[in-house]
Amino acid sequence: MRLRPLRPLVVGAGILVLTNGPLFFVGERLLDGDRGWEEPFTRAVLLAVAVTATAAVVLDRYRLDGARLARPHVAAAAPVVFMSAWIVLSSLWSLSPDIARGRALIYVGLAAFAWVIADLEFGDFRRALAVASGLGVGASLVTVALSSSIGSDINDDWRGIYTNRNSLAPVAGLAILAGLSLWFGSRRGRVWAGMLVGIGVVAMLGSGSRTAWLALVVAAGASLLLVAARVGTDRYGPRVRTAAIGIALLGIAVTSVMVSQLWNESTFVQRRTIWGLVWDRIGERPLHGFGWFNVWVDPDFTAADPLLGRGSAHGSFLEVWLGLGLIGLVPFLVIIGLALYGSLEAAWRRPSVASWTWLALVLFLVIENLTESFVLWFSYNWVLLMAAALRCGAVRRSRVEHRTPVPSEPATV
Repeated sequence: MRLRPLRPLVVGAGILVLTNGPLFFVGERLLDGDRGWEEPFTRAVLLAVAVTATAAVVLDRYRLDGARLARPHVAAAAPVVFMSAWIVLSSLWSLSPDIARGRALIYVGLAAFAWVIADLEFGDFRRALAVASGLGVGASLVTVALSSSIGSDINDDWRGIYTNRNSLAPVAGLAILAGLSLWFGSRRGRVWAGMLVGIGVVAMLGSGSRTAWLALVVAAGASLLLVAARVGTDRYGPRVRTAAIGIALLGIAVTSVMVSQLWNESTFVQRRTIWGLVWDRIGERPLHGFGWFNVWVDPDFTAADPLLGRGSAHGSFLEVWLGLGLIGLVPFLVIIGLALYGSLEAAWRRPSVASWTWLALVLFLVIENLTESFVLWFSYNWVLLMAAALRCGAVRRSRVEHRTPVPSEPATV
């Protein structure tokens, strides 16, 4: 029981590691190493997270407090297990089998980590998210302040301790969502909540990431509108729902205009080019793919176009199809669908700060995956989406201790 307050800190540290930036920053800047997934320091820390999470699942029955991990519904657990297994099997026909095998085994540990996160009570989960995002963003702002050459890229966009602005900005978005959740959830934590929101907004502005801002505004606005419509309908009648539908349609129109204006900017022009090249490659192996998370280290694969040298498809849906084929894409879509369905259902049936937070978080993560390959890189994004899916229909268990009853003594006055 005394270890319980440490759980959100340990989970938060794991999420922070999976934002990747701290790993590369320490390995490259402090240990004088190279930046890469196969570097000893990077591999060792990622493996430590995976092994620790796996041990927590395997040794669950021996927990001192007698509690047990929440049991996921079979419909949620099955696609996670299948996709993890398929990732491992894809190393058999991948372009770089040795690299693919090592990375695939870590992904099995990430699925276990997702189960651990799904088991957390909401308060612990929110603290873990606040710890991870707050430390990542805070360290980035300090880096920018101390050294512009390290904390900014060639375009003077902030990247902090991360490799680029599109890695920093989503973590800043998590800080904003965690801060808003703390603000509405508890008066005692409003100072910390305000700080989280503040540093998150500053970091996102400094990064200049358009995709992260778009994802955050859409996710926070849509989730807040849904919860407000549900609560308002219960209190004031169906007119509130009608008004909410009108606001939603207006929001869709505004978002469409924003996307159309951004569509011809360089960030989307380059992405569309990459998407077309990746789609052509998918056609060569549409059923089983080229192997998970290793095609981007193959020079013959990336030599077709300079844009492929950036190391990802810049979209998780195409990324999964490229690496795992259609067979791997199906469970991926099921996991995404369950995460969306579970969070939407909870927000509509049981509107609260907790259900709003999960819905906003899932929407934010899914939208980010449209333009970034966050299913790769052992990313927190993928782990949190699996956790959201595993929460769908989960049943909490507890171990009953069998003890010999002690006869009560007569009361004395």
